[in-house]
Amino acid sequence: MNEFLSHIERDKDKRILRKKFIKTHISNILNIISKSFYNSEYTEKLFNVISAIAKFHDLGKYTNYFQDYLINGISRQPYHYHSLIGANTVYQILSNDNETSLSLLSYFIVYHHHSNLNNILNCYDTNSNSHKIQMNSQAKDLISKLRNIEKELEIQFTSEIPKQPIDLFDETENIVLYNPNIQNYFLTNYLFSLLIEADKLDASDTPIYYREPISANAVDKFIGHIDKSKLGKIETLKKQNDLRNYVRLNVVNQIENKEILNQKIFTLTAPTGIGKTLTSLDFALKLKKIIREKENREAQIIYALPFINIIEQGLDVYKKVLPNEVNILAHYQYADVFGKDTKDEKKENYDEKKYNQKLMTLDTWQSDIVITSFVQFFETLIGNRNKLLKKFNHYAGSIIILDEVQTIRLELMPLIGAALYYLAEFLGSKIILMTATKPKIFELAFEEILKNERVTEKHKISKELLNNHNEVFKKFSRTRIIPLLENPLNNEDDFLEIFNKKWNKKKSCLIVCNTVKRSISVYNKIKEQNFNNPIYYLSTNIVPSKRLSIIESIKSDLKSDKKPILISTQVVEAGVDLDFDIGFRDLGPIDSIVQVAGRINRENDIKRKNSPLYVIEFVNKKSESDCSKVYDTITYSQSKKAIKSLEFINESDYLKLVDDYFGEISERSAFEKSREIFKSMKTLKYDGDNEEYPVSSFKIIEEQRNVISVFIEIDDIATKAKNKFLKLIKKEIERKDFEIYKKDFHQRIITVPKFYIEQQGLSEMLTDNIYYVCKELFDNYYDNKTGFKRFSDDEKTVML
Repeated sequence: MNEFLSHIERDKDKRILRKKFIKTHISNILNIISKSFYNSEYTEKLFNVISAIAKFHDLGKYTNYFQDYLINGISRQPYHYHSLIGANTVYQILSNDNETSLSLLSYFIVYHHHSNLNNILNCYDTNSNSHKIQMNSQAKDLISKLRNIEKELEIQFTSEIPKQPIDLFDETENIVLYNPNIQNYFLTNYLFSLLIEADKLDASDTPIYYREPISANAVDKFIGHIDKSKLGKIETLKKQNDLRNYVRLNVVNQIENKEILNQKIFTLTAPTGIGKTLTSLDFALKLKKIIREKENREAQIIYALPFINIIEQGLDVYKKVLPNEVNILAHYQYADVFGKDTKDEKKENYDEKKYNQKLMTLDTWQSDIVITSFVQFFETLIGNRNKLLKKFNHYAGSIIILDEVQTIRLELMPLIGAALYYLAEFLGSKIILMTATKPKIFELAFEEILKNERVTEKHKISKELLNNHNEVFKKFSRTRIIPLLENPLNNEDDFLEIFNKKWNKKKSCLIVCNTVKRSISVYNKIKEQNFNNPIYYLSTNIVPSKRLSIIESIKSDLKSDKKPILISTQVVEAGVDLDFDIGFRDLGPIDSIVQVAGRINRENDIKRKNSPLYVIEFVNKKSESDCSKVYDTITYSQSKKAIKSLEFINESDYLKLVDDYFGEISERSAFEKSREIFKSMKTLKYDGDNEEYPVSSFKIIEEQRNVISVFIEIDDIATKAKNKFLKLIKKEIERKDFEIYKKDFHQRIITVPKFYIEQQGLSEMLTDNIYYVCKELFDNYYDNKTGFKRFSDDEKTVML
């Protein structure tokens, strides 16, 4: 056989439409890798390694077994499997060059290039009789083809292709257990990502995107250049817009530092409502220009946020600021595969291949700027899934903006801080962490992980972009936090008594509870009072498609001075641009309390100076705090300790309050998960028993137990999306046909505790894991004001 195929594309009738040869496939992969490869200190050595990985990863495809399988559909398992012999061969080639560690990692990468990464110690099954027979047969088959392979791949075999699996267990055990090095994790993920991204891009004929320059002055053009001479000193500034300009000017001026490219991690700490989104973009664009001038490359900008509503807000801001020619890609749960200018692509006859290419473009971040979710970002950074790791290599040399980082769970902060530190250290990423509360992510990372890894210069890990942020905070006296924790609230009547003492009808009010169940009870109690003020409810118990309209109605009432009352859960804590007169917040993490304060007197109205946020504590019939049930016990005890004895805390002291809160956390068991997952990263234990904390056990959002997804047929759009979904699962339509209905479908799904589903006898299901409330039964199960009906007084409280 003179031609060796890597892929065949067939039509619905199984007729061959297109052939791709191995020689062409490997050449294309090498070209993609060369364009994607980040020029770091490891350039020459690593590029030689990834080139070897690329050339040998499909070696098994040269066998008659694979060619027969591909062309004629003849399956002779395991002989047509192609990863094992490629893995053994690349190990042999690289180990001959004295690259012991990299040769082991290369084996691991090639072996898994069609699967998720697993525990590296489970990879070398040399005692498998099936593996021995497979490799012996494949090696014999390849003998007659070696000269052709050498010519096609431009290589030279210095020894025979191995006929049986090489025993690598002892060498691997020595590297990952006795001499573990976190660098191996980042090298493995980076090389694995380069291979599988290029492999999948070429296999699907998806073009690689070549990033373009973006004007460093785009933000200046959008909101105006700042005249420093007219701005004056911070002591003289009173208007919030002047303070916004002051912050942006001081942050952007950091670019003038000659050592700016030597700094890898930045923090941007500034009060809520101060314009951090535009300030960070301005800084990133100017930093991108310096990188272009000094390093002759276009750094990708990656902007990650925790929640869908603020992801979409951020996307809107970026699109308004940046020229149309800038390629901005949004990658999150409701991301549209089709993107812009896709009128024709949404037609019924749209080619499935083009759809798959669009999907691959999305999954591999082919763009100038990516706006994505914390789930996508962090579960790629700390993860083992093939699907996610395709884009890991995009972190190398990129400018990463992480917004609202205070939303990260406390127990994960040391792990995330350490992972970001090493991402910047090994892959040259520039990282900007933005927050109004400055959680001690890197301080915790140092204490719990980094100092044990011989990182000594704690103070040099990150650089604050707003050097005098303490002075900026002191300019604000919009709110004050007032603890009312002496007498816990046993029920909603207790709350109403406090509410009536602190609130009057001339004030808009925000009430934030820890649980959905509690928030609904408070809402019903407030409604019973027949106040003339508009009363709203907002939580994850309401379908996502209706939440935005609720927020817009509240904004309208606030502007019209109707003084609305909103009862909510934590969904309003970050990114929701509302401005109330006073607030009540159930006891929770200190940084979360500060975030709620950011929804009060947001626009710095001097007439509302020191607007109060009252902190209360709800308890159940067993005197258990709602806070301790929703958050961990460390968070509960530390939060209560931080504020209980204080009469009030002014906004100018919020940073100190948060600093004290994190500084008092001394219980090391709170961070066991962070330490153990980091250990798994060092030892390349990507998968395994979750109780042993493999890399795969990392989840940025804690999985909720005993909860069920419920689709609510709330409107005609829901009906249409549901019908398309049913056709999809019955295979009556293809994925591309459902794509334009995907967002509508998911935005009508809520998560409900299993207890309530069983109690109410809801049994109709769309699939095995999605229950269904149809139009006819809508009123039985769903309330247009508060969402899914929860009738029980049971004490099983679930945080949603």
